[in-house]
Amino acid sequence: MSTESVRDEKLQVINDAIKENKSNLAEQLLTESPNLLYAKDEDERSPLHWACSMNNIALVEYILSHTPSNIDLDDVRDSSGWTPIHIASSIGNVEILNLLMHRDPIPDVNQTTNSGTTALHLSISKDHLPFVRVLIEEFGANCRKKDKLGYTPLHRAAAMGSMGSCREIITKGKLVNVNAKDNEGWTALHHALAEGNGDVAVLLVKVGKADPLVVNNEGLKPIQVSVDEKVARFFKQSIEQ
Repeated sequence: MSTESVRDEKLQVINDAIKENKSNLAEQLLTESPNLLYAKDEDERSPLHWACSMNNIALVEYILSHTPSNIDLDDVRDSSGWTPIHIASSIGNVEILNLLMHRDPIPDVNQTTNSGTTALHLSISKDHLPFVRVLIEEFGANCRKKDKLGYTPLHRAAAMGSMGSCREIITKGKLVNVNAKDNEGWTALHHALAEGNGDVAVLLVKVGKADPLVVNNEGLKPIQVSVDEKVARFFKQSIEQ
């Protein structure tokens, strides 16, 4: 068996132990083979990726405490461009985020995946409000960053119908452009009404000062893409009060 095959087999055993939440075994195996701490599997995921994915705080802490000083977590990317920070954001574990963000060098909280999404986009998509708050208030996550579809975090929050995330972005985010447009010319207000999130749409206008008259690439105002007449009527009456 080649050296590479032996390495791949050992890494598979380590990752299997992590996925099965056998922390003691995983630590023992990593102690025996420290050169595999940041080895990549066929999806280019490292043991740290899997520890974050399994929400295993103790194992994340162990791996980080044994990480060589020359390892930059921004370079620890899988085949989709996800770093451990992205995985923690999708899971919504603030404690893991804090462990990762207190590394030296400090990871870039605004780093994007291959699809252009940031940690903030991902945590909003999973409606992890406490995580969103920490990203914005403690780590200064960029609320203006767009993914490859042109969606800002506010576009995502509005489409999700997340009042909490929308309010957090509007009131705590820096230099937020509430009327930012995606690749189709849609604002967060367009997305909110199209998804039937009338309460979010009202929040965007009354608190965020969103423009209800802005048009998308097809020349349609937000109210014109409302999911139905009931939502459109609710929105119109609410912002006129």
